Amino acid sequence: MVNVGLNLVSIAGLLQILASLGYLAVSIAQIANAIRAQRNADILLRILQMIVAPLILFLSGAILLLQGWRLDPILQFQQLLINILIGYLIFLDLSRSNRNTQR
Repeated sequence: MVNVGLNLVSIAGLLQILASLGYLAVSIAQIANAIRAQRNADILLRILQMIVAPLILFLSGAILLLQGWRLDPILQFQQLLINILIGYLIFLDLSRSNRNTQR
């Protein structure tokens, strides 16, 4: 039996799932740029990051979407803060990598 309730954490879980798919697409584009620039050390790190980060985001989002209704309000707020932090770190990582590729 699957129970999905519509609350703040379920919406955050859905956003995490969508963000993981977007992060995967951006990572593939960054790997293509690294291949064109022939930076082998950067390629290996990006491939590892392309596999691990979206997988963790997707699984975490799925858990929050399906089981978020069980969390207490304080834990829901904590998940919201973690999602804000993850979004900030993704934005920071993408902006730094864009600055490095423009040079």
